[in-house]
Amino acid sequence: MKQRFLVLLLVASLGTITTQAQLPKVSKPNIGNLLTQFAGALKPTSFLGSWASGGKTDWLSTASKVVDAAGAAKSVSSLAGFIKPDMFKSGFSVDGLLKTANTVNTISSAAGLLKNLEGGLKPEALLSSWASKRPGWLSALNLLK
Repeated sequence: MKQRFLVLLLVASLGTITTQAQLPKVSKPNIGNLLTQFAGALKPTSFLGSWASGGKTDWLSTASKVVDAAGAAKSVSSLAGFIKPDMFKSGFSVDGLLKTANTVNTISSAAGLLKNLEGGLKPEALLSSWASKRPGWLSALNLLK
């Protein structure tokens, strides 16, 4: 009876250790990371030529380091400027996005600005893989405060 108890205890302990080892690390979403994820979801053909001739490298370098609302708004505005005008949905105002960017003062409003840009793009501007990544990306944006 004692051996059976020890075996059950050992199996239960191993199960707990295995379960704990498999838990993913959850960290607070980072606006810079979410900006670069979104830029990576855009098809290369959605961008103006200036993106490929240095704009992409400069933008990614800056955007990946963004940690505040002002930096995020500037990155969203800049990214919008690199996107071909015909990639935006009819009725979407890039000028309106830029005006809104000038009023952003919280990280949650910066997240809203990025969502607005994403929502203003035609589906063909985005890679097909974006459809499966989008829900997690939106959830992460919603966690930003």
